[in-house]
Amino acid sequence: MGDLPEFLDRYQLERPRSDRPLGFAAALADHHVPGISIALLEHGQVTQTWTMGHRSVTSDAPVEPDTLFQAASISKSIAAACVLRLVDESVLDLDTDVNDLLKSWQLPANDGWQPHVTLRQLLAHTAGTTVHGLAGYPPGMPVPSVPDILDGRGNSAPVRVTAVPGVRHSYSGGGYTIAQLVLTDVTGLDVDTLAWELVFEPAGMVHSTFAQPLDRARAVRAASGHRAGPAPVAGGWHTYADLAAAGMWSTATDVARFFAAIRDSAAGAPGALLSARSTRAMLTRGAPNRAYGLGVGIAEPGAPAFVGHSGSNEGYRSWAGIHLDDGSGAAIMTNGDHRYQLITDLLLPALRREYGWPAAAGAPTPTVAASDLAGRYVSGNDEFVVAETDAGLTLTVPGQPPVPLTAGTDGGWRARVLNVDVRFPARDGDRVLVLHQELVPDADVEATRVTG
Repeated sequence: MGDLPEFLDRYQLERPRSDRPLGFAAALADHHVPGISIALLEHGQVTQTWTMGHRSVTSDAPVEPDTLFQAASISKSIAAACVLRLVDESVLDLDTDVNDLLKSWQLPANDGWQPHVTLRQLLAHTAGTTVHGLAGYPPGMPVPSVPDILDGRGNSAPVRVTAVPGVRHSYSGGGYTIAQLVLTDVTGLDVDTLAWELVFEPAGMVHSTFAQPLDRARAVRAASGHRAGPAPVAGGWHTYADLAAAGMWSTATDVARFFAAIRDSAAGAPGALLSARSTRAMLTRGAPNRAYGLGVGIAEPGAPAFVGHSGSNEGYRSWAGIHLDDGSGAAIMTNGDHRYQLITDLLLPALRREYGWPAAAGAPTPTVAASDLAGRYVSGNDEFVVAETDAGLTLTVPGQPPVPLTAGTDGGWRARVLNVDVRFPARDGDRVLVLHQELVPDADVEATRVTG
């Protein structure tokens, strides 16, 4: 355990590959993140926990492995596991109408039409419920009860069904707040007690809690949230009464242990957290329009098997996940909420390359002579001209000077002056050009060679 590894200094954000790396400390500062904790997963075990920075910009207290962060929506994964543990114990049923389970509140009818909503739908975000996310309550603001939150008597709108349940994924923290009330109404126990008995203790999550607000002993170990600036969140953090949706405090190590426990459950390990049946339910896609199971994100078809979640609260950003086949992954927790780029565009690519995380299925493009790749490629109104040079290839788009490309060991071509990779896979008897820009997620360009 200790400071972040030097290999992260080799990776950059929004800078050409040919520039000198900023260094990770500078990247933290550029993205308004005072502190960070990363737990590395290898072969299904936490092998390293790295930390850097401070719990607050107003203090010299360093982030340490036991520093608490708000896990935000990663809370949903733990809440779903609590429900599934109770399903395993025959206390709950995923497909019972929640109004048959609720005692302190009822999901209301819509102009006389009473929707039938189940826990399975709530956990998969397919219940058609409103309220995407909740803002929490700053210090000094009264914190309403859960029924009052659901009826819109807090700082969010009422939670209601406005789409046909069970058909499409539509993310709803409001739906998880209904699931939370089912948990407490049925068992008579508070969420923190339930989570400790059902998930925290069995998974080894020794520092985690759903206590809101934090007690004094935990508060001294907590990282304060920050907005852009970085500017501390007033009072350090918000209180989230919607615990199942956003209310867990945890460490990177604890969160990583949870996802390792889900992998063990998927593998049918002795004494696993969830039964085989509940694990299948958790890892089954709930609707065709989103790769999401019960409380967890899962892999798209053709991608390596994976389970994880991200989180965003006032002042915090987090991400965690594990590849089910080889047990590689990580949990990342930060006390800055400016942007996700630090995690998605720097940390995850760096960890993926350094530790050889699984890549999407598909054989690499075989090495082809540069002369066989030269030509004009068109995608819509965009034209790409590939030319052979003594050093390899150049790629030219209208209005720009040629970008030099060098051959990689995997059959692809790389631009050092930009964060760009180019491949030329064979298709329909010819080559196509696939342009991948690392800093433009989900925006690959495919262009067809022009003949004649």
